[in-house]
Amino acid sequence: MKTKILLIITTAVVLCCWPNVNFGQTPAMGATANFVLFSTTGAVGNTSVSKIIGNAGADNGAITGFGGLNGTVYNNDAMTIQAKSDLTTVYNQLNGRVATMFPGVILGNGQILDSGVYSIAAATSLNAVLTLDAQGDSNAVFVIKINGAFSTNPASSVNLINGASACNVFWTVEGAVSMAAGSTVRGTFIANNAAFSMAAGDTLEGRGLSTTGAVSVDNVYANNVCGVFTLPIELLSFTGACAIRDVVLKWSTANETNNNYFTVERSAEGRNWQVVGTMKGAGNSSVMHTYSLTDKLSLPGTAFYRLKQTDFDGNNKYGIVIATAKCGGDATENLTIYPNPSDGKFAVLFTGDRSQLNATEIFNSSGEKVFGSTSLPSTFDLSGQAAGIYFLNVHLYSETLNRILVVKK
Repeated sequence: MKTKILLIITTAVVLCCWPNVNFGQTPAMGATANFVLFSTTGAVGNTSVSKIIGNAGADNGAITGFGGLNGTVYNNDAMTIQAKSDLTTVYNQLNGRVATMFPGVILGNGQILDSGVYSIAAATSLNAVLTLDAQGDSNAVFVIKINGAFSTNPASSVNLINGASACNVFWTVEGAVSMAAGSTVRGTFIANNAAFSMAAGDTLEGRGLSTTGAVSVDNVYANNVCGVFTLPIELLSFTGACAIRDVVLKWSTANETNNNYFTVERSAEGRNWQVVGTMKGAGNSSVMHTYSLTDKLSLPGTAFYRLKQTDFDGNNKYGIVIATAKCGGDATENLTIYPNPSDGKFAVLFTGDRSQLNATEIFNSSGEKVFGSTSLPSTFDLSGQAAGIYFLNVHLYSETLNRILVVKK
């Protein structure tokens, strides 16, 4: 009894004196915010026909099967580099939170959990129904830390009630995350150094992320609910691209109902938002409309943008969030070639407006063209050429970017 009392007192003292402990806040997701599926190191693949809303990406790994993705595929580029760093930060923040509740290794079977930080000491499974109850607090945060693999049984589910949101549910798993057919789960899952997989008929409202491991889905519905429209419109796309110093934001709709106007907002960290500008909506329409807005005060680093829709009754609803990499002071800053010198194999990173690309050429020191393309590839392979200096010309519609490539044998 004395030991138990001492433990309670000690815990209370630690919580009162530790200023960094904050159970009620969601971590800033950074560049991972708009991904529905992502791996820092590992292949990301979809098999069969899936409905996936949100971005998919890998910083180091192949991406396959996302032809019908309602989002953007990112692979080994500025966005995935930032997402990799931000995912590590998010994982460390969540893993550092002190648990106050310790359920058993079988979740579900009608179980109801209130908001807070949970820790499970070993591999865990979900059976039947697990309910997360926010008790009327729409900002309630649930953190479930599992020290082992996590799996679901067929047709099991995670339900949210009384204001609980998938945006505020986080799972950190020290092992593989695997879902049996027909499962429905909600929240952001981080498989640490392990794979994340979903089977046929599964539903994910949130994110499936891996620090190091393959991400694979097969005939699923996956929706990054924190960055997807719940507006009275049918959104076809929302994109942002660098144009020298500015960010050009474009979106299009297929249908609009009672739509008064759009507001575009910007944030440096995905939490505090400022208005960039507004655009009149189409009201009631069943034909496609395309909109464009330029942000001339773009941030020096990664910037996040979101759409807000306001109807004629004055009601507001927020929708999809996108992220853009740093826009250079001029177009030259948007082109990076690495490694350079190399054995002939070069990677290309271009963070400018790709719609401005016209042609690419490479010449040897004798002035002979050794490569030509009407686009800008993500890699160049000059390993079949002689060692020496080569000249790269990337033609934009407004100017030509020049680089010197050095091939060493």
